[in-house]
Amino acid sequence: MPLSWKTSLFAAEDGIGPLASLYDAGDALVAVAKMEEREITILGSGVMVGPGLLLTATHVIEECMAVGAISPVFLTFLPGAARAWLPQEIVASSVVSKFDETRDVISDLSLISCTLNSAAYETSPLMLAPMQIALPLVGQRLWALGFRHQRIEDGTALVSLMVSLGLVTAVFPCGRGERMISPCCEVEMDVLGGMSGGPVLNSDGLLVGIVSSSFDGRPSYITLIWDAFQLNLKGTVPKLARHGKTSLLHARAMGLVKVKGQVSRNPWGDVKFVLSDAELRLLARSTPLSARDRKAWPEENELKAFVGKWGAHMEAIAGESTIAALEKLSSREMRKFLRSTNVPWRCLRGFASFSVLDFGGIQDLEIIRMEHTVDQISIELSYELAGFLWTIRIPQSKYQGSESIGGFVFLEMQDDIVVIEVMQKGYFKARIEFDQTTGQFSNFSILSVALERPRSQRMPSVICQELIAQLRG
Repeated sequence: MPLSWKTSLFAAEDGIGPLASLYDAGDALVAVAKMEEREITILGSGVMVGPGLLLTATHVIEECMAVGAISPVFLTFLPGAARAWLPQEIVASSVVSKFDETRDVISDLSLISCTLNSAAYETSPLMLAPMQIALPLVGQRLWALGFRHQRIEDGTALVSLMVSLGLVTAVFPCGRGERMISPCCEVEMDVLGGMSGGPVLNSDGLLVGIVSSSFDGRPSYITLIWDAFQLNLKGTVPKLARHGKTSLLHARAMGLVKVKGQVSRNPWGDVKFVLSDAELRLLARSTPLSARDRKAWPEENELKAFVGKWGAHMEAIAGESTIAALEKLSSREMRKFLRSTNVPWRCLRGFASFSVLDFGGIQDLEIIRMEHTVDQISIELSYELAGFLWTIRIPQSKYQGSESIGGFVFLEMQDDIVVIEVMQKGYFKARIEFDQTTGQFSNFSILSVALERPRSQRMPSVICQELIAQLRG
């Protein structure tokens, strides 16, 4: 079916009220319901952001499960018809409780993949909500949409769609403790129970959050969509399903999700996005840093000066040290590295030696933290090693592979030795120390590694902790 990201704009009138038509917001708006024998009860709302990908409030899903439903049903309404979706996978971010290490605290923002379980109505476009990662400014207007807590009996929809408008009164980029662990904001608006999980839009009609909670007499709390971009799950439409796990940014790259602005994600799941100057000032005022964090977070001028003077030397040291660490790997750990390539495990048995050559140099080096002591600076950095070439030598008598491997692998015979050459691309996090007195770098150690698979398996592969320990050694 065709896709549409047409947005709806609503009047700037403070307060809450019903929309004139159930279809004014398009069928991107989702009713989260439980099914019973003769009726469907709407418990909350959600929003479709990609084909078979929706966002809602975690507590709405938990409520559906608590009342005995096998799983929630997601409904989107068209003139004279409705589409029904069933969940395949539900994911949300979580943290360990500060008060009980045995308990996880789960975000109220859930990303869900779902399959269509009704007629597709292919002549009607599938409406999707375009998104924007933003920090709403205090005093900014936001619109919340959602359904009332109602029932659908004998196929008749007794459903009303509500819209509420209010002003942002506070923002919490680090969440509100364990009550709301995800970035959120407080809005002076009324919302009804069935609106929980529904979309919250800015004045451009872009999705910035979902309704999380409200109290009698206001205010309401909105969970921002930031955390959704860190999540992975199994896609359901063919374009996504063939890749196994997917993400919102992966879906965006395939033209199935729309996000305004510059947003990227590194192999470790860290999401980077660009905020306006006003948003950055609000972020700084709303995010108290501990003394240790202030010490480790470099000022922009300090960072530029350091990189300008020492960046090229640090990059060279990081490249040389990374290759040296790879060449010190045990045979077992070397095989783990090559798991992300097309080289079959059996081909690597009985090898005599291996070497590694930096073939592409370091790219996109970034300083993450700088922590000062008396005369030392401890630096945490990330970078991409654009290409490094493994050369593995195996006696012909012990080689158990075929004459051809394929992919990005070169195979040849040299006398009685089988030589396998394979190229890899990797992303690294590392720590290095800098002596301010001598101007020397030392104590380089790799903290984490992610390897890019061949194009047929393009999701990055994060290497296990045993390998990291080997690299550090």
